[in-house]
Amino acid sequence: MTNPPSAALADFETRLAAYCVVVREGQMLLALWDMRDRQADFVPRWTLPGGGVDLGESITDGAMREVTEETGYTVRIDSLLDVSSGLIPAHKRFGATQRPLQTVAVIYAATITGGELAFEAEGTTSEAAWFPIDEISTLNRTDRVDEALAMYLAYVEEHPVMAELHGISNTVAQ
Repeated sequence: MTNPPSAALADFETRLAAYCVVVREGQMLLALWDMRDRQADFVPRWTLPGGGVDLGESITDGAMREVTEETGYTVRIDSLLDVSSGLIPAHKRFGATQRPLQTVAVIYAATITGGELAFEAEGTTSEAAWFPIDEISTLNRTDRVDEALAMYLAYVEEHPVMAELHGISNTVAQ
């Protein structure tokens, strides 16, 4: 049996978020994370489409909703790629807070089923775009993009039909 956490350690917030790796014709869909309206010196970075899951919403529904909000596309969830967690200390969070944030990120592979490219009107992303997979490393991007792309490429290597569906050549997936 473990000791219960002290009151000070239990005083934190949790954020459940879901993201999608969306690849089509060898290009990856990314959203530009832009928080300059909350922090003037913030440097926008490309990230996976996705975000916070609403209270009572399923994780897959949250992932699909976030992709639509940030990119204009509707998607189908194909596979779970990863679940990870992290900690953001209170002093590194946006806004005034005394509470650290425990993050839980669920990453899916997804396929576009409809819609067209559009930008989020009011939110934490300012645009969305397609990038050739072999050019992702040249972008100013979040670490999550690299981690998720590596997981996605391992996934399509094990599932060649998905590589074919998403237009990934065998050389990119290996």
